[in-house]
Amino acid sequence: MVNKLAMVLFAVLIVAMLTLPSYASLVPMSWGFPTLVQNNSLTNLENDFATQNDFEFSNISFPTSTTISAFPTITQISNQSSLMSKFAFQNQKQSSYFAYPWVSIGFSPVPSMGFL
Repeated sequence: MVNKLAMVLFAVLIVAMLTLPSYASLVPMSWGFPTLVQNNSLTNLENDFATQNDFEFSNISFPTSTTISAFPTITQISNQSSLMSKFAFQNQKQSSYFAYPWVSIGFSPVPSMGFL
């Protein structure tokens, strides 16, 4: 009889534990100064090199009927060279900072950056 009574009391204890609600006193809280930082950088490097050569040769002679020419022979030689070199370097940096005070007591401990 004592054994049956112990089993009934144990069963009542288990059912009572399953039916009672459980409570937690957790309060989410966050505070601080969230900061949004954006850094940009741009680097440009250019190197151009060009060379040009122009060689011209012209020979003009006037034919005559005799062996001795009365007209001169004209010869013209032209030689031109060009060299070009260009070097360009550009470096640009940009930074943006946004900070604000934040205090949250309630549902969300994560700051929403002030936009929600």
